[in-house]
Amino acid sequence: MALKSRFLSNMSHDIRTPVNGIMGMIELAGHYPDNLEMQKRCRDQVMKSSKYLVSIVSDILEMNKLEFEEFSDQELSFDLADLLSRANTGKQILAEEKNVEFVVDWEKSDMRHTGLKGNPVYLERILTAVADNAVKFTEPGGCVQVWCVEKEADHDHVVYEFTCSDNGIGMSEAFIPHVFEMFSQENETCRSRYEETGLGLAIARKMADRLGCGTQDPFHEKKGYRYNSNHCHECQCI
Repeated sequence: MALKSRFLSNMSHDIRTPVNGIMGMIELAGHYPDNLEMQKRCRDQVMKSSKYLVSIVSDILEMNKLEFEEFSDQELSFDLADLLSRANTGKQILAEEKNVEFVVDWEKSDMRHTGLKGNPVYLERILTAVADNAVKFTEPGGCVQVWCVEKEADHDHVVYEFTCSDNGIGMSEAFIPHVFEMFSQENETCRSRYEETGLGLAIARKMADRLGCGTQDPFHEKKGYRYNSNHCHECQCI
């Protein structure tokens, strides 16, 4: 019950913020019908608030889906390189809007077996959630890197380690054990400044748990953090 109350309180505030912003900008634009510069500023702000609202609703629906959907252990064939390219395309666009460099480091990646069987839908959702979080908390001019390395393989299975590294704002050592908890944020300023609900990494961890994957707590680099996640898939030749 306490978690539900906290959820409703957080979502009430988070949804009102962009909605009020949209209404305010529309009203302001109405006062300056002939001022093209003001019209553009208002449209840009409406678009920004709308994107934030969509992200909030998406996180809520995603978490609700994970709570109630039945997990399908059906294994599908997929190509890992294609999945990585697809998962990162949207993040590159988001990063460009923030003036953040987003790099899929193919040179650092080691993918000898790319024809796999497993759950590509969940894998893509995990990678997207982690990369999205990294971009959100990296300041303009910063950099986010993602890559994967084949850790071990036999005739039937392969284990990949996926890594997302950033030089963003970082976090305290005390907060690290709580980073995958629902609504976890080190301070309330993150909620408004970075337009973050505190659900992204909780969603990623819940998906990883369903797949039976290991998702490590983030660890310090010189600046920012690095996330590692190990995934085991069946090998096949395609």
